[in-house]
Amino acid sequence: MRFSSFLRFVAPSAALMVLLLAIPLAVTFYLSVRNCTMQMEVVTVTETSPFGAKEVTTQRAVMGPDGRALIACRFVGLDYFRKVLGLSTEDAESAVGSAPPDASGAGGVSAAGSAGSSADTAQRSTEFLGALRFTLLYTFVTTPFVLLLGFALALGVNQVGKRWRPLYISASLLPFIITPVVAALSIKWLFRDNGLVPYFLSQFGISVFWMAQAWSARLLIILYGVWHVVPFAFIVFYAGLQSVPQDSLEAARIDGASAWQRMLYVTLPHLAPLFVFVTLIHLMDAYRVFEPVMVLTQGAFTTSVQYLTYYILIQENNPYKASAAAVLTTAGIAVLLIPLLVRTWKEQRRGA
Repeated sequence: MRFSSFLRFVAPSAALMVLLLAIPLAVTFYLSVRNCTMQMEVVTVTETSPFGAKEVTTQRAVMGPDGRALIACRFVGLDYFRKVLGLSTEDAESAVGSAPPDASGAGGVSAAGSAGSSADTAQRSTEFLGALRFTLLYTFVTTPFVLLLGFALALGVNQVGKRWRPLYISASLLPFIITPVVAALSIKWLFRDNGLVPYFLSQFGISVFWMAQAWSARLLIILYGVWHVVPFAFIVFYAGLQSVPQDSLEAARIDGASAWQRMLYVTLPHLAPLFVFVTLIHLMDAYRVFEPVMVLTQGAFTTSVQYLTYYILIQENNPYKASAAAVLTTAGIAVLLIPLLVRTWKEQRRGA
């Protein structure tokens, strides 16, 4: 294929990747190293009431000639990254605009405020490390189960007669068809205190409050991850089984190879690229786990790096710090994918 023809072939996909991936990532990184706040000024105003008038010291936005509030933006470098990681005690917003006065009317940071800032930094560091720890736990625990159960399900359905095979395929794909929020709600309704699973366990004298303990909440999130993603692995492996060369399998059978040996030396090597593909896709999705954490725990007993980004954006109302958390999430995904990408690149080089 000519290089010009190749460029015309990949140009639409490349343009979409730049538009939908590269540009948003660049904008997110740009926001993560900046901070924009309204310029504030301390003014004294007179408030009147039926009981008289009094002077009150307050803050208000500095207005420009056009009647709009003046916005001050500055480059903050890696300040927000350090704050997300819990490595910084300085507030990036405090350097822009005027700090509110204390009770005596003077600016500055009190000893209590400094102690509070240190405590908040320690809490943030613990939150990020806890979110990262559970995210990695979820990723590395669910991945082997997704691969093994998906492959086992594909092998089982492949042995079913053609008459019943469409029914089994449809039933196996149901968890993947359901939207993530609805799937997480299904798990929650099954395991809530008055749900079906606790009721059956209570008949045997077993009482577990699934939503009120950290270990059980994490177990449910992992269970959700396996249940929801196994159908994706199943359909990929099932499609791959249809392309396994039958002449190689027949030759191995004639040579006396057992079913296990045929699967080990013929089927699995043929499906090896699909195992890499499913692993890549699942690693990217698992590191961004959000829906089950949001639905099952709301961050009460466990959290993830993606939920931490959501919390910073919605609860703290800080898009710049949330952008830094998003960049860290993207970097974490890249670190997880590098070994598989390097291996794939080397295999392609050897094949070429």
